[in-house]
Amino acid sequence: MPRGRGGGRGGPQPRSVLVSKALSRLLRHAAVEERIPIDNHGYVRMDHLLGWQRLRSMKPPVDFAEVVEVVEGNEKKRFALKFVGSGYGPAETAIESDTKQPEPQTELQIETQTQRAISQFESTSSSGFDAKQFFIRATQGHSMETVEAENLLTPISLDDPATIPDTVVHGTFYGAWEHILQSGGLKSMRRNHVHFATGPSLQEALPGGLSEAPAGNGAADDTGDGKGKDKDAAQPQRLGEILGKNKVISGMRSDAQILIYIDIHRALAEEKDMKWWKSENGVILTDGVASIEGGTEKLVPTKYFLAAVEIKEGVGLLYEAGKGAAKELPERLKSRSVPRGKGGGPRGGRGRGRS
Repeated sequence: MPRGRGGGRGGPQPRSVLVSKALSRLLRHAAVEERIPIDNHGYVRMDHLLGWQRLRSMKPPVDFAEVVEVVEGNEKKRFALKFVGSGYGPAETAIESDTKQPEPQTELQIETQTQRAISQFESTSSSGFDAKQFFIRATQGHSMETVEAENLLTPISLDDPATIPDTVVHGTFYGAWEHILQSGGLKSMRRNHVHFATGPSLQEALPGGLSEAPAGNGAADDTGDGKGKDKDAAQPQRLGEILGKNKVISGMRSDAQILIYIDIHRALAEEKDMKWWKSENGVILTDGVASIEGGTEKLVPTKYFLAAVEIKEGVGLLYEAGKGAAKELPERLKSRSVPRGKGGGPRGGRGRGRS
């Protein structure tokens, strides 16, 4: 079977997708568990990666060229490559991914570094290359404590207004919404951070603005056919198109059903302990603050929710800053389970506070 090909909907996944998922699992979550050396920048040396049993067991085994294809073909820029040259000795071959080189801090810099590594590979692949001189990492989404956020991310701060995005929005699902409210905010769950995107804007999700959003409890606004008020009938299609474009924008699944907008300026001003960052591929991240004084579980409190908007069924505004819940979800939506995650397991569910 040619690489990168696969069945249609419901059929076997393309090989390129299987390789990408394997890389994501190892580089984000499983390197320590799989005893693959990884440094605090999240880098794994290429020969260690290619020696991982899961990649070696694929038919044919995954090679360097295929990893490069996956990195180049990933529209969300989930992976970064680095070439370090031959400036290390045999004693450094245990993990040896900490090259003491300054890490790039912008999307352009990391893209340039990745392209440089790819160019180096392409120029030496015919004459022979040393995989020990190349490294790979996931750009965000880590759950391993070994990987330190400050080594991967650009801080967002009121001291540098240029770092603050205009829009910070989290996509979630019907089955998670009630628990998010009950738990007091958004939790990172199994990841190190809560993830946000920088679009679509609140104006795109709610063109009339918060002041013109209809009041009600959700049930009164439902026509019974699942589409909400007539004037809102075009909303799901319009936002579906917006999120369809978002398939190549990191930080949110394109099938999100509820968008939660965050007042990041207020959060930065009031919660000095809640750190915010931007990843190399444009995802906005925070580890939140302790939900109770002295507690260890962290979240993004609902008091920093600017608005929450249901976008699939025409329900519209669910939550507004300073007023709390504007509507309840109709019962038929509340009962829907959270879609399964891209890794094949549940991404959340009733009783989980993260999409």
